[in-house]
Amino acid sequence: MRAYHFRTDWAFKAPLATVWSVVLDIEHYPAWWSNFRRVRVRRGDGKSAGSLIDCEVRGSLPYSLNYALEVMNADPMRSIDLRSTGDLVGTGRWEFAEKAPRDILATYFWDVGTTNPVLNLVAPLARGLLAKNHEQVMANGFAALRQHAEATT
Repeated sequence: MRAYHFRTDWAFKAPLATVWSVVLDIEHYPAWWSNFRRVRVRRGDGKSAGSLIDCEVRGSLPYSLNYALEVMNADPMRSIDLRSTGDLVGTGRWEFAEKAPRDILATYFWDVGTTNPVLNLVAPLARGLLAKNHEQVMANGFAALRQHAEATT
């Protein structure tokens, strides 16, 4: 299994409560964020410890990733810790920092490995392409979610 370590920073001009709410409204991702093909909250509300969420994501490369996210810990308006299983195995963490009122930094740490044998086989040669794919997916997400977070401000 190949390991990937990503850090994504998103800067919003919106109240912290709004950013928290929009970024963690994962059930709406398929309507807002084109890379999320399917999201189903299987248990809980998707934002609190014990919640379990099934996801299908597709970037610009010709494959989809299916994985489940379990919320391990949530500190409202500060952070949420996730564990991923399925095609992506590892951890995720959102951190939210209020630099000033309506100046919010949301940082996502994504430390995962792929279980797909084909991806693992090509990873040594295509690592850069796979990383670029992730970066594009996250850029698409920021463009989509930013509209919703900042629309109400």
